[in-house]
Amino acid sequence: MALGGATDCRCHAPFAYRLRKKGLSFRSTERLRRHTSPCMVSKHLLTEQAQKPGAGGQRLDSSERRAAIIDATLPLFAQKGFTATTTKEIAQAAGVSEALIFKHFPSKAALYEAIFRTCLDGDKELERLMALPPSGDTLVQLVQGLVCHFLVDMPTDPAERLRHRLFLRSFLEDGEFARLAYTWVAEEVHPLFTASLLAARESGDMVPTPLPAEDGLWLAEHLCSALATHCLPGRPVAPRSFGPQSVGGVTWFILRGLGMTDAALARLCPETKQYDDTAAGCSPTADSRG
Repeated sequence: MALGGATDCRCHAPFAYRLRKKGLSFRSTERLRRHTSPCMVSKHLLTEQAQKPGAGGQRLDSSERRAAIIDATLPLFAQKGFTATTTKEIAQAAGVSEALIFKHFPSKAALYEAIFRTCLDGDKELERLMALPPSGDTLVQLVQGLVCHFLVDMPTDPAERLRHRLFLRSFLEDGEFARLAYTWVAEEVHPLFTASLLAARESGDMVPTPLPAEDGLWLAEHLCSALATHCLPGRPVAPRSFGPQSVGGVTWFILRGLGMTDAALARLCPETKQYDDTAAGCSPTADSRG
């Protein structure tokens, strides 16, 4: 798994708020990257969906209509929040009546939850990761997937940025969307991440640290989520921002912080060797692990 940059990094996203892109190519979403409003994004997503091969201008079936409503709602929730978005606005963005909205979703809250649930649909890579046995190698793959999601996928994909906006905005309201996401991560991802960290310690690939193993995933996720937030305004805010070029360094930072030894990093994640070499050169008295 190469981490040299966006073009050669296999980016996985084992986290609940990475929604599946329903029939959208990267090229089509990339055209929306700058100077587009959430309503324009909604209309474009619906147009793209209607023009998918095989659609042929026919009416959408129930599942396609449901997906189209979800796609139209996401930008509205991301811009205005759950409370301020009305079902009338959702219906207008989706090009349907309010009655049809309620036919598919009995309440606005049900639609909110459906946006979250689509995060989990059809993600084969997620299924592969979750089937791996606990080990140091699994830990590395989980960390790489986390970093790639936030530093590669999010800065280059307007749809991913909308989802991150919705996630962050939920903290300013009742936190429900973030709570749904973190509850799923706690139940599905956290056990494997923590078991892999402990397995790596037992095998000698990790050294004990003051950080409890149970906190490792949360600190890694919070770090990456904060780094990704800098891409939301569309132009740099801080003097230093982190993107695809930072994947290797951030991966190294997290794995070293979790306690991975030099020897394990060289074996399991050789792409980060340059950062170990740099750290050794900068700190002659630093303790070498491994």
